[in-house]
Amino acid sequence: MRSLVRASCLLAALAGCSSSTDANPTSSDAGTDRPVGEGPDGPREVAMTVTFDGAGISDALTLVIPAKTRSVTLVVDGEPSRLYGLASFAMADGVELVGIDLGVSHAKEMKTSYFEEQVGAMPGALHQSVRLGTFTHVYPYAPSQSLVSGTATVRIASDGAAGSARVKVVMPEDDGASVLHLDVVRISETATMSAPPPFLEELRAIYARAGIEIVVDEVLTLAGTGYSSLATFTEPQEGPESDAAKLATIVGRRANGRALDVMVVDSLPSGVGGLSLGVPGPPLPGSYYYGVVVADGVGLARVIAHEVGHFLGLQHVQNRGTSGKVYDDPLDDTKPAVSNLMTKGTELTAGQAFVLRRSALLARE
Repeated sequence: MRSLVRASCLLAALAGCSSSTDANPTSSDAGTDRPVGEGPDGPREVAMTVTFDGAGISDALTLVIPAKTRSVTLVVDGEPSRLYGLASFAMADGVELVGIDLGVSHAKEMKTSYFEEQVGAMPGALHQSVRLGTFTHVYPYAPSQSLVSGTATVRIASDGAAGSARVKVVMPEDDGASVLHLDVVRISETATMSAPPPFLEELRAIYARAGIEIVVDEVLTLAGTGYSSLATFTEPQEGPESDAAKLATIVGRRANGRALDVMVVDSLPSGVGGLSLGVPGPPLPGSYYYGVVVADGVGLARVIAHEVGHFLGLQHVQNRGTSGKVYDDPLDDTKPAVSNLMTKGTELTAGQAFVLRRSALLARE
């Protein structure tokens, strides 16, 4: 895959969110925040509905970013056939982070980048990738960026006119959370997975370099899905109707809790070791984009670490579009060396560790 946030590895999780109040504000109160959490020290979440004008730009949302927030994750859940991205994002300091013209449609650029160049880069200054159906963005995504607490405004872009979409915003507290919970689901008609899984210690060692502890909550075996071997994948990322997305939906009905689903299948298309269903992934357990899919085999710990890295927000150090243009990740300290986790190795830079530690998937214990 050539995506800017490339969803597959050709060579080889958002937990802690409370359920939200499902508000459906009208255009007059579409910017009203709906904070939900587990108390003053728990996760913060906002749920809203937006409508789009003739240019595919939504009405403005307003939300309050609390003090001591480690990241803001915006998830747009819309029509499976439409592309979504951020048209505007400004925090309390008033600095516009996207900077595109809100009076015109950006559908052509979105479609060209996604379907033709196969990277999915959204126009504007913010490093983001458009996505079919469910779009996710995490900010900050580089150490040079910081959050400004207070009232922020957001507008969503779509490649279609009119219509509506749901928006969730997750703002976990910056509380030192460093534990990533996984569920390992072996998808097979004949094979099983032992508990603890054999790759666990190596996987833990890789993520310990970012100060993250890996905990496996459950090891399950699931037969009868029809997806123990996946024969196809889609560029630049898996779509809502892809086999991987269908498998994630099935697993989501069976898995319990909010741990990130790691689905281990018998095989993937030739040359594909793993697929992440989000880069970054949405905080929606049970969603068709929740989890990673990997093929059982040699080097499984590294492949899982790579794909989970994608889901937590890491991109390939470099990607190449169909035009041959090279797209660098947004981090200053990464180089296209084979030793890096997001190329062919297991090493992580300080910038990559920063991205991983921003994820709302992380829990305190």
